[in-house]
Amino acid sequence: MDFERLEQVWRSEANRPSPELQARMTEKLMETLKSRRRVEALLALIPLAAMTLFTATAAAIVLRGGETARGWLGLAMMAACWLVMLAVFWTGFRARPSTADAPLREALARRLARNRSERRGYHVFWMMTPVFFLPLWMALQRHQEASFGVLALCAAAVIASLGWNSLRFFLALRPEQRRLEALLAEYE
Repeated sequence: MDFERLEQVWRSEANRPSPELQARMTEKLMETLKSRRRVEALLALIPLAAMTLFTATAAAIVLRGGETARGWLGLAMMAACWLVMLAVFWTGFRARPSTADAPLREALARRLARNRSERRGYHVFWMMTPVFFLPLWMALQRHQEASFGVLALCAAAVIASLGWNSLRFFLALRPEQRRLEALLAEYE
């Protein structure tokens, strides 16, 4: 390999973008990151809507059932789920430092750190999933005459939660991790 030729090509003007082009490329990358953040916020509405639907359905079943003591256990479980979801939203969307004024490398490094945090949250989610099955099983055993609607609601909630989190991990978080690591590697 001719290292002198390689060095000449590396230092040529074609390999160094002009300051205007570099500014446009940086601006485009920042716009892409902002767009991803907006999409992420909109996608967060899906679990919120699902929890609202499940809570309304559970409340309707309790109010229609007539026996208040039996249904309140399910609503208490829904309250615990709401607390967990609100805690996740609070940690995910609280005042994050703006990347608009930060240098490009720092913005990418922060985004990669946030991605790592979200992937750790996915692993914690899978470790905590069995914890929810015990109270669910106990509630269903207590209500042996539970209607098919209640069982279908519980199954739909579990399947939707597991499916959503798995899809988000494999289709959003992992590819984003690879892209950010590649960008940081190219930047250095």
